[in-house]
Amino acid sequence: MHRKAIKVFSYAQSDVARREPVALIPNSGLLGRDAPLTLLWTTAPLTSLTLLSSVLVVVHALCFVATAQTGVQDIFGRSLNQRGITLVDWEGYLANPLIKFYVLPPTKAVLPGSATLTVTGARLYFDSPSNVSASGPGKTISLASATVGVAVRLSVFPDHDSLDEDYTLTIVFTGANNVKETNTVPIHVIDQDLQRTNDFVVTGNFDRDISGFFTNATRRALVRQAADDWSYFFRGMNLDPVPAGSETTYIWSNNFNGGYYFSNTNNYTGYLLYAYGTTNSAHRSGGEGSYSGGVQRSAGSPLGIKRSGGFEAEIYGNYNTLGWLLITNDNDWLVTGNLGNQTNDFYSIAHHEIGHALIFNPAHPGFNTAKIAGAFTSAAVTNYFGARVPIDATDHLNGVIDPESGQGAFGYEYYGNSPRKRWLITKLDLFCAQEVGYALRPSSAFASLFFHASALPAAAISIPFSYSLIADGGIPFYDWEITAGALPPGLALDPFTGALTGTPTTNGAFNFTVRVRDYHETGVGLSQSFTMSVAPPPAVQLALSIVGQNADSEAQLLLFGTMGQRQVIQASGDLRNWTPMATNASATNLFQFFETNRWQFPQRFYRAVLAL
Repeated sequence: MHRKAIKVFSYAQSDVARREPVALIPNSGLLGRDAPLTLLWTTAPLTSLTLLSSVLVVVHALCFVATAQTGVQDIFGRSLNQRGITLVDWEGYLANPLIKFYVLPPTKAVLPGSATLTVTGARLYFDSPSNVSASGPGKTISLASATVGVAVRLSVFPDHDSLDEDYTLTIVFTGANNVKETNTVPIHVIDQDLQRTNDFVVTGNFDRDISGFFTNATRRALVRQAADDWSYFFRGMNLDPVPAGSETTYIWSNNFNGGYYFSNTNNYTGYLLYAYGTTNSAHRSGGEGSYSGGVQRSAGSPLGIKRSGGFEAEIYGNYNTLGWLLITNDNDWLVTGNLGNQTNDFYSIAHHEIGHALIFNPAHPGFNTAKIAGAFTSAAVTNYFGARVPIDATDHLNGVIDPESGQGAFGYEYYGNSPRKRWLITKLDLFCAQEVGYALRPSSAFASLFFHASALPAAAISIPFSYSLIADGGIPFYDWEITAGALPPGLALDPFTGALTGTPTTNGAFNFTVRVRDYHETGVGLSQSFTMSVAPPPAVQLALSIVGQNADSEAQLLLFGTMGQRQVIQASGDLRNWTPMATNASATNLFQFFETNRWQFPQRFYRAVLAL
């Protein structure tokens, strides 16, 4: 027959800060060999010298590795060597922002030195001077100062999918003594593309082509793609339908010498684009809105944009007779620079001339107004660019570089701070289109930084806490920091992710302010103030059972806690020196331990302490 006795004790929350046992209760029953046994619980935090030593060793090792690395810092002064660089592929087929970072030589490097940067990824590119290739971009910089970094910019050429990507930046530093140090930095690309249909519809019509140029299905597809890439960014604007026979467009003959007027044969809503092959002595293509056609109307009200236009594709090439490259793979964006002595990318030229047909042409009343004034002057344009955007005699934005992508704006595609290859829409182009009369639909490139407001959940001492602050918009390589007040002891804010994590060690109410900045050097960011409550630790109960008799007896300890809370069961023979017996490392709400040494447990006191 087994004899069994159980005692259960709860701690008093008012004793949370005490380091002495909160209760010393002699057992009133006969347990095991009839010796008195004591059940004890305390709130003293557990200090593990072994764990502390391990932490010190790890920190030392990390510092040792860092001294041999070429340093990489972001515009906020954060080290990126471990956390990596974040790029963004904005929604739509749009020139993406150049992400700036700084490169510093390794500690104790012999200067001056140089660093060669490479990335294995065909669509990535550095700012100029640099090189691009199918195996990835490369750039070499000189490093003369141990404390002043050299600025480098990196971006990704857009694609049409919605898949995030990961790459690796490799840096090879060579010192003045020819000693080389190599390290790598991760790169993550956030792809913000959405698979959605266009609100504004451009209808491509190839019926006027008598040259046979557009009998080629790939050429037709590239024209449609270029038109759709522009119209992706426009709202539907509730446009009035255009009845058959009501819209007239001029169709040019070869050499842009004469032609004829043609009326639409079908009803449509949006923009009707006639694409056809021509040739001329200069071997140039053309694009324009319809001077003879009507303006778009929305619920009867006239807009500053036309309803139709044309794209005249030079059949022999672009300012040469070398033909065309029909590039359909985004990885091949770098094949040609569209120079006069090169076979040109047909998409690039179609993109440009369709830009004239849709936006940058005096046939559109809105553009004509801006051209007469000599520049685009809307608040959206000047706030983004920092000044008026001039328009030259050929309807181009001559001398204008898009601020965020570093690429030449419309008509200035051969210039910029990045490799000049396939031509793209820039954010500035779209602000200009807005001034002409297009309404821009919401897309990620135009989303302002937004800090989502929320009340923080309550926390408790000894319970692991995790909560993520959320921001979106802007260039989503965010910097999070505490600008006023302080977090509860035991918690930390991840400056890259906005995650609040840790295990609180002090109860009370804590006030602090968090600021988030997106990746703009001049951005002031957004701030929110928070009050966070930390409660005392949840109650813990320790139950003791003595099971069996004589040689078969054992002490069974059952600990009742809160999920996430870690505790340690300790034993003592004198209430002064305590020995850890078992740790609830998995932080379960129930934890069981068996003391099987029948000669010791009758002489011991037991307690549970929090492992903080």
